[in-house]
Amino acid sequence: MPTAKKLALTAWGRLPVSVRVSGPANKLRQLLQSRNVIAPPPPPAAVREQRVVRNLEQLDAELKELDRLAAISDDARREGFQQFRMEIADSMPADPWSPEYAARVFELYEFLHGKPYSASNEVSAFDFETHVRRPFPYNTGSSATVGEHLMGIGHAIRTLDLPEHSRILELGPGWGNITLALAQMGHDVTAIDIEINFVNLITERAARVGAVIDARQGDFAMMKELEPGFDAVLFFESFHHAANHLDVLESLDRIVKPGGRVLFAAEPISASYPYPWGLRLDGESLWAIRQNGWLELGFRPDYFEKTLAHFGWSSTQVDCKDTGWGTIVVARRTSES
Repeated sequence: MPTAKKLALTAWGRLPVSVRVSGPANKLRQLLQSRNVIAPPPPPAAVREQRVVRNLEQLDAELKELDRLAAISDDARREGFQQFRMEIADSMPADPWSPEYAARVFELYEFLHGKPYSASNEVSAFDFETHVRRPFPYNTGSSATVGEHLMGIGHAIRTLDLPEHSRILELGPGWGNITLALAQMGHDVTAIDIEINFVNLITERAARVGAVIDARQGDFAMMKELEPGFDAVLFFESFHHAANHLDVLESLDRIVKPGGRVLFAAEPISASYPYPWGLRLDGESLWAIRQNGWLELGFRPDYFEKTLAHFGWSSTQVDCKDTGWGTIVVARRTSES
């Protein structure tokens, strides 16, 4: 026989939304909650209390817990990322474009990782054959991660909105998921990644579906060696690894053809950062820096917009709020906007 609680929940669920949000209905819900017939909803994730890490000993304890959660599932580890953050009482130089400011950022990196930053820290070891068949995000086995990542890729391709046979440069393609999709659409894609394993992985994945991708090993500075005339330059979750992001932005003007554009997709550009730019200190970024040695920068929108403007680019933001990979900043030359 159904319990009183189940009957109440069923009856409540059948009410039209317009009724359920009305004043009398809210009073009824409060009454049912007070009698434990309907449980109150959990607080939104954004307002749940996070543990604040203040030293490396506490951080290493959190990373050990993440290892335990990873043995359960990728979803469990990603939930663990949300449980803590670090706060460091340190002031930054006033000028975010100064060498002194950049030096302070990399001093913090060295404190967190244990040694100075080097581009070689971005190297990722993985089993090649396994990941050719099942690269990220598929290797997570997570419906949420795979679904949101694919939505982010679709949002980026839709925002690019380029005709077939366009010439595209992708910097930091990683697993090459969006790289492969663009090549299969008929675009002329050049992909540059600092990690030779990723270059080989992209080349092999492309060969297996008959796509052609010019995949090269190199850092972001390599675009200075390329022939100009790209219809678009794409950063998909990669620009925040640029150790000298000002140099990268300055180099875009030469490489992009007149009327072309630059997409910064799935990049951490957020008004929530306390500084104009610097290391992100959320759980996932701390794990990436401390355990893997990756550079995890974040940028405040006002800083990013001013910096783009300095190099002659205007910017607009195009969001897809259904996925964490859904923030895109589109840059076009100010003279062409």
